[in-house]
Amino acid sequence: MKKVILLFMGMLLIFNIIGCNPFDSSSKNANLPELKDVGISEFDQILQEHKGKVILVNFFASWCPPCKAETPEFVETYNKLKDKNFVIIAFSIDDDIQKARQFVADYKITYPVYHAKRELEQKMGVSSIPTNIFYDKNGNLHQAMVGAITADFLIKTYEILNK
Repeated sequence: MKKVILLFMGMLLIFNIIGCNPFDSSSKNANLPELKDVGISEFDQILQEHKGKVILVNFFASWCPPCKAETPEFVETYNKLKDKNFVIIAFSIDDDIQKARQFVADYKITYPVYHAKRELEQKMGVSSIPTNIFYDKNGNLHQAMVGAITADFLIKTYEILNK
């Protein structure tokens, strides 16, 4: 009986040591980007800051397969066009902000990313994701669409709106 108790206590001690690694969660989270919560007034201000550029507003979630498919193309296209009057502004609708932060880190997203408040989702009519909304250089809404878009479509739309 003593052997069983000693064995049980030893296993408990080992599991406690393994499970109490202080570097696990905090070191992973320290390298993740912050995502500011954005509502309607902040959204309008962000758009105003980028007036004069073609803007793609992208609503996404970390768990969304079409979002995962379009994001690498967005990153590549943004890096090519960011100095040519173009910006992508992304808004996560994730309930778990940590998953959204991890998504941004995993995909090495270089464009601005925020966390959308529910009021913003409602104002923008986001009922499915991804939702992509294009604005021209004057800040006028050009097109809103649900579903993933390709780099080719993104570039062609940019060229039309940048004239």
